Amino acid sequence: MRGFVLFSVVLKRFGYFLVFIVALTLRTLPELLSGYYPVGFDTLAGYVPAIIALPDHSPMNLFGWTWSPLAVYLLWFVQFVTRIDPYILLKVAGPVFYGIFTVSFYCMLLHGLEWDDKKSFMVTLLFLLQPAVLRTGWDQLREELGLTFFFLLLAKTKCDIAYGAKTKPLTVLLLSILIVFSHQLAAILFFVVFLWQLFHTMVKEDGAFLRGVVVVLPSAAIFVWQLYNQFVIPSVSPHFSPIHLPTGTNIFVFSNYFLSDPRFLDGDYFKILSYVGSLSLYCVVPLVPFALKGLSKDRVFTPMLIWLSIASYSIVFSPKYAFSYYWWWTLLLPIPLTVYMGQGLEKLGVFRNPARLKMAAFALLIFGGVAFGYAGSAVRIGYPNAYSYIPSGLVESCVGFDDIPDVKGSLEWVNEHASTGAIVVVPENFQGLAFMDLRSDLEIRVAPSLLDLGKAVRKLEASQGVIYAVYYLSEVGNYDLEILALFRKVGVYRIGTHI
Repeated sequence: MRGFVLFSVVLKRFGYFLVFIVALTLRTLPELLSGYYPVGFDTLAGYVPAIIALPDHSPMNLFGWTWSPLAVYLLWFVQFVTRIDPYILLKVAGPVFYGIFTVSFYCMLLHGLEWDDKKSFMVTLLFLLQPAVLRTGWDQLREELGLTFFFLLLAKTKCDIAYGAKTKPLTVLLLSILIVFSHQLAAILFFVVFLWQLFHTMVKEDGAFLRGVVVVLPSAAIFVWQLYNQFVIPSVSPHFSPIHLPTGTNIFVFSNYFLSDPRFLDGDYFKILSYVGSLSLYCVVPLVPFALKGLSKDRVFTPMLIWLSIASYSIVFSPKYAFSYYWWWTLLLPIPLTVYMGQGLEKLGVFRNPARLKMAAFALLIFGGVAFGYAGSAVRIGYPNAYSYIPSGLVESCVGFDDIPDVKGSLEWVNEHASTGAIVVVPENFQGLAFMDLRSDLEIRVAPSLLDLGKAVRKLEASQGVIYAVYYLSEVGNYDLEILALFRKVGVYRIGTHI
């Protein structure tokens, strides 16, 4: 019993610090093992070229980051002031962002839901050790920043944003704008929760409805402006532009996955079930039993859970007209599910009974060992279909670390041999290196991930002149191409004089 009390005292004084240190250590491990380059897909493929290029927005235009750029601007500012190597900056930023992100979740539990220290701490540990959350921390710095502001907003308003707009208007105004400028998925979660709460204020006569509309109107207007510029009138540089697959619908919010997703171009519905099921097996299913125990109706996590479930699984019921990017929504489901799981553990008396708390701590210790093994890639997880969305271990990047010299060698070969204005096709995982290493007079065309070169070439509009491609040999597909140079697993191809 004495240890039980001592644990509570330690958490009251050092809870935030302990959460930050655990998250920082966990996320630092893969960086220590990866050598010079940072781990994560978007770090090398997106953040490094975006930081190096500023004030040129060409990479950010291609990635769709131009209209929610706050994290990139912050990283660029740090790099500008310190002159630190961009690769080292990202190796440091990844763990720091993850630590701050998980601390904000802890803050939300403590002050937003007003849970006690033990419950908040243990549920936060459970949250930050999950594969789906680690996947977010692997390379989604913009999303982490947006969710951090969202969690802080929930903490400051005690999870009642609509009423908080009346009592703390400047706080809600500032944090809502920061959310919108950080990441669109975080912004959508914010608007879903806010609109749900706003609807419930309509029955009251305390002025919260009107004040809520006025306070959140600026962030809503900015969000609409962002969507319009990104999806209705997108702008990309001819030097760096994508090879698009059609959405198959007339509204960017929805996709026909049989046309828009390289995984499902063969029209196999059972393949969709396999991919969705595999991802859910690692991100959702383990949380469900305890989450069901703690499930309750509220004005934050109920609307969040409803929205995320619809956006994640609409593809199962209507793959030809479903919400776009279903996997990103699935990876966010652990947020409400972990909260409900915490409530379920509370109902089982885990946080009140010392014996049960010890059992829970022991189980969490085992789970932590697996998480650290996963972070160091000593423990591999992910059925191949789930691996399409989450890495099997965190010591990975968009390109195998041993393959980076070969990719750079292939790009240098193109620099030496390609004529002025030639087109160079690269897969999405090579895009960052291509932007940084290829000559500025060349036109880079980025093909979607998992789309083989043969299919990518057929998507190109009629183009005059020689077209080169730098691709993994295994991703060329059934297409007759002339190989010009070979760098182990990476080849340089000439596609033809015209298409």
